[in-house]
Amino acid sequence: MSAALLRNSIKCINLRINPTVFTNRAICTSTFRCNWRKSSSIDVERQLQTADNLPEHFQLIYRAPLENYMTWTKNISTGTVTFLSLLAGYQLATAMSFMNIVKQIDISFLVSNETDLYYFTAGFVLINLAVRAFVAKYPLRIYKSADKYVAVYGSQLPIGIVKHFFERGQIAEYRNVLNPWSHIMFKLGQRSSLLLVDYFKTPAEFHKLFEEKQT
Repeated sequence: MSAALLRNSIKCINLRINPTVFTNRAICTSTFRCNWRKSSSIDVERQLQTADNLPEHFQLIYRAPLENYMTWTKNISTGTVTFLSLLAGYQLATAMSFMNIVKQIDISFLVSNETDLYYFTAGFVLINLAVRAFVAKYPLRIYKSADKYVAVYGSQLPIGIVKHFFERGQIAEYRNVLNPWSHIMFKLGQRSSLLLVDYFKTPAEFHKLFEEKQT
């Protein structure tokens, strides 16, 4: 028993004085970021760069998660609002009774009278506006070239992107007590944006954004 305790003590001592136990392990705060670093080959970055129509001297330093999710959410909510708005407009513009419309397109599981239809339409309009506001503040990727940066956002159209250019040092924290995401809100130039710090290529790239522009 004494020998077993001695062996355990030696193992603990070796663990304390052996720094390679920790330094040989890659520490990441995000599984997605670790996977991106492993799979972010030059070919992948070039594909994204080509899709974003940027010159080769721009380097990818930030890639946000949930890009496809955001696109599908935006398009589905927009399609739902468009459908309900057309239905409400058709009902108002014609003498056809609401219940006949419901029976013809079989949406009785959603609404049972005209008031329900208007409530549903108003609710989905608000949801769609909230989704679009989020898309406008959610950069999908950030590239840099020397002191120049470009943030790529999803378009308000079904497909496409929007690019926002700014320079090093043109970033500041955006505090608003009414905004539940104020701790991750930043002003990139004149555009407020949500930045997930864990998804920068390296922590240094995030800190470089705050450095003054080199002259």
